[in-house]
Amino acid sequence: MNYLNHFLNNRLKIKKESKYSLIIGETPSKGARSPKLWNRVYKAQKSRIRMYPADVSKNNINNLLRFLKNEKNYLGGSVTAPYKVLIMKYLDNIDKNSKKIGSVNTIVKNGNKLSGFNTDFFGSLEVIKKIKKQKKILVLGAGGAARPVILSLTKKFKNSEFIFYNRNSNKIKKLAKELEIKNNFKIIQNLKHILNIKDFSLVVNATSIGFDSWVKKDKELFNLKFFTPFSNLTKIKKIKSKNQSKFINKNEELLMTDRMNIKNFFLNRPNIEFFDIIYNPKKTKLLKIAEFYGNKIYNGLEMNLTQAVKGFMIVNKSNSYDFIKKKMINNG
Repeated sequence: MNYLNHFLNNRLKIKKESKYSLIIGETPSKGARSPKLWNRVYKAQKSRIRMYPADVSKNNINNLLRFLKNEKNYLGGSVTAPYKVLIMKYLDNIDKNSKKIGSVNTIVKNGNKLSGFNTDFFGSLEVIKKIKKQKKILVLGAGGAARPVILSLTKKFKNSEFIFYNRNSNKIKKLAKELEIKNNFKIIQNLKHILNIKDFSLVVNATSIGFDSWVKKDKELFNLKFFTPFSNLTKIKKIKSKNQSKFINKNEELLMTDRMNIKNFFLNRPNIEFFDIIYNPKKTKLLKIAEFYGNKIYNGLEMNLTQAVKGFMIVNKSNSYDFIKKKMINNG
């Protein structure tokens, strides 16, 4: 098991000859929810299997997967940001739904073959089923995490018009083609143009902006929890330590612009519903402000729970949806 740690940025202590699953990402050890949820079920089943967070650098993904293909105790597990798209090219099989979505969040090991699946679609659909009919929907983001959400939105709201905000219009066009989106949609690349549209009734944040985690880049750190998707993060200033006050002071001008943008956004826009796929914190800065203005909000907890249940079922070859969900929620 020491050889597994050779590919990771964190150290795992796994008992010799114990079966295990992993959640693979850049820093899942810093706040991923899946290990807690999966391990509640394993414990309820009196199983020795456990899920562990695997912090992996981009340049080590391929090496890690090659090792896991031949690791007899590895069962599979989850994939989280930012590798849901990248990891696909290193897998042996991808299911049809995941190919269409263009990302995977679940890996299953059969023999020495690794197969990819996507349960985020079912997770987002669980939340979207609670949302009433919508005329015009604003979607923020088009990355790996956004794709299953967009697919479930277009499936549920077939007659709605979509507005996609992303700086790369070609990325949206490619996504729309791959997901076979039949809805009318517009692409907005400039934040100022969003402020001119008054009549949408649902806003979906499918970005990581608002997630509470310190991210290391170029040997410096930043945290997106202080921002909303209406921030220009190309101007974000990083710091050398996890000092919240210092980070806020250093980004004072950017945060002030964000506050102005969000204030202008909510001006004369009553009764909008907000769905933020982020689950940590439970209420992002965007959701807190939306709620303050009297809007109905949905966070990513239910989505995350449902995808975890579905993923656990696939990896552990179980059909006990109700039992698994109950144990994940109740921790007992």
